Amino acid sequence: MRIDGGADIELSSLSLGGLVGSGGQGQVLELTGTDVLCKRYRDPAGLNGEALAVLAEFRQRLAPVEREFLDSIAAWPLSRVTDRGRGVGFLMRRAPGVFSWRTPQETSKLLELQYLIRPSKVGYRTIPQPTPPERRALALSCARVVDWFHRRGMVVGDISHANVLWSLQPEPRVFFLDCDGFRPVDGATVLPATDTPDWSDPLTPPSQHDFDSDAYKTALAVTRIIARNPYLLPGDGLDPVPASLDRYQEAAVRRLFSDAAGARRTRPVLGEWIHALSDHGREAQQTPLFPEETGDTRPLYLDLDQRTEEPEQTTPGDQDPAEPEPPVTAPPPAREVRDRKPINLRVSGR
Repeated sequence: MRIDGGADIELSSLSLGGLVGSGGQGQVLELTGTDVLCKRYRDPAGLNGEALAVLAEFRQRLAPVEREFLDSIAAWPLSRVTDRGRGVGFLMRRAPGVFSWRTPQETSKLLELQYLIRPSKVGYRTIPQPTPPERRALALSCARVVDWFHRRGMVVGDISHANVLWSLQPEPRVFFLDCDGFRPVDGATVLPATDTPDWSDPLTPPSQHDFDSDAYKTALAVTRIIARNPYLLPGDGLDPVPASLDRYQEAAVRRLFSDAAGARRTRPVLGEWIHALSDHGREAQQTPLFPEETGDTRPLYLDLDQRTEEPEQTTPGDQDPAEPEPPVTAPPPAREVRDRKPINLRVSGR
């Protein structure tokens, strides 16, 4: 039985092991003797099984090098799990160990974005914090991953502190969880779409997640990483971590962050964030992290829906941005801390 071939797999044929985590949607269990997990939904009656099959098919339709890359950036559905022909869950690979950390009590937890964007706490002291340049690199990686999906016609949907992981090994990079919340740009979601508190787009309801709402939430992720502020919103004062941005990057990020508060279809696209955060003096000499990465920021679709037109997007200019304005020193109003409780996919015993 090939578990990553995209074909449906009967639940009765799986050798399920211990419970890894549970949440409102379902349970996650180990597949005995593998690095694969099975997410089994609590209420299969509310599941769009066809949408789940589409996600598994998306992976199979990628070229081998891109399929390998997808597996390095996301816990993507490998195969749909069925029970007498009805979809009840899916298989996915466990997040690599570099996206976990060990608590002072020697338990393993996922290295969620929340540990990157919140001020340091005593309980986080065992988490190696990034240098200022690494912080910028993590923000850039987040923008690049969302852009990679957009170029393939895939809407991310719920981007938050709980479903994006990060690591500094072997280089700063991110990894997405909860990928059953993704959908093709003209397709349906597996379950009714939701937003995480403090990460919602005020102009787009969850049922209408699209590239524009993804761009807004990516703007939140990028600036919250750069400023180490979990509640930063467009219109608030942006205070980057010292030395995380040079003066040109800071000017560009400030401009884009301000523009992110605009009306739908006027917000900065992912290519603009990538351009603003890139170090064009050094990174141009490095091997691109993404297989198709070029100066072209237009979305690329891999014939997923045989579309003939591309969404019209703005390509950033090549000129240097203006000098940055002095940072606003007044802190944003205090907000109550509200944590989303996702399924915990931590590695048992590691």
